[in-house]
Amino acid sequence: MGRNIYRPIRDKKIGIFAPSSRIDQVRFNEGVELLHNFGFETVVSEQCYLELGQSAGSHEEKLDALHGLLSDNSVGMIMAAGGGNRVFHILNSINYDGYDLTDKFYCGYSDSTALLSSFYTKKSMYGIYGPMVQNLPNLTPEDLVYFIELISGNACDYDFEEHAVVLKQGTSTGHLIGGTLSMLPCLTGTDYLPKIDGHILYIEDCNEELSRIDRMLAHLKSALPFDRLGGLIIGQFKNLTDTGRPFGFSLEDIISEHIDVINGPVVINAPIGHGNRMKALPFGVKATLNANDKKPHLIFNLEN
Repeated sequence: MGRNIYRPIRDKKIGIFAPSSRIDQVRFNEGVELLHNFGFETVVSEQCYLELGQSAGSHEEKLDALHGLLSDNSVGMIMAAGGGNRVFHILNSINYDGYDLTDKFYCGYSDSTALLSSFYTKKSMYGIYGPMVQNLPNLTPEDLVYFIELISGNACDYDFEEHAVVLKQGTSTGHLIGGTLSMLPCLTGTDYLPKIDGHILYIEDCNEELSRIDRMLAHLKSALPFDRLGGLIIGQFKNLTDTGRPFGFSLEDIISEHIDVINGPVVINAPIGHGNRMKALPFGVKATLNANDKKPHLIFNLEN
């Protein structure tokens, strides 16, 4: 029997740094307290409290904090303090080969899509596309409990719940990857996006124009490309806008147009994203997506 990918976190600490924008200190401290209440010990980088314009310190300060957590053998999971922007500035300077990452994984979403993808592509390091520390107090009770179960290695399946809709039926097994839609085109053409042959991709986003979503999906459809995907999971798209001349196509219209080349299952309205739901998903983990009826289901293989 193999090693459970996430279970070592129960024997180790959660290391926290701020890869993107400066944090909301009140919500951040509440999030750290929640982790403590669930029995986790934390290592909080001092860099979390830095400010440089909108950023949580300089690129060098972020790298020092990250490298410190990567080198700390007591840390099992590295968790983003918050989101925002400017994480791309540190990708080229991360020392991917300088540390033993066997028992480590990374957790975050939004801007952290880039870190999840780069760690997995460079070092096959698993991750969780899930809440950042300052988002923990805003999770629904159900999503918070599920997150704790997942990082403890005890959640092996994923219920999409009643709002999910199957757009394309089928069953597919592949590695789960994805993240915030607007981050993914920025990763194409770099060394930080894995080959997607047979992978199951998940996407979500917020505060985007319908026309931009259409353009980004058209780009990814050719750049990845979509016809090599094993399946597609579409989460929440919060606060979409349609300014200026009406675009004339709904989100559902846009998605339906771009999934025509996908041979595997497609599910929409998954409970993950920047909206009122953040039911975390593994990153890099092998899973089976079953969408042969009205209740789609994911089963994870957490043994490595």
